[in-house]
Amino acid sequence: MDIKKELLDIVCEYVDLPAEKINTSEGLQFAGLDSFALLSMVSSIESKFGITIPNESLRTLKTLDDFIVLIQDSVK
Repeated sequence: MDIKKELLDIVCEYVDLPAEKINTSEGLQFAGLDSFALLSMVSSIESKFGITIPNESLRTLKTLDDFIVLIQDSVK
């Protein structure tokens, strides 16, 4: 499973950028994600990877790289 590619596929559904233009080390506000879009995106991530991301964890997830690490740790 290529977590980064699958995560970028999900992100592209919520932002107006192609995957190759998304820098996973940038902050999540890179594409103007509002709070509703971010929560919808998190829900899609949870569904895709079969994980639950606690609301309190969202405060510590600043970049897509943070999401990748969380997903890797959760699907082991």
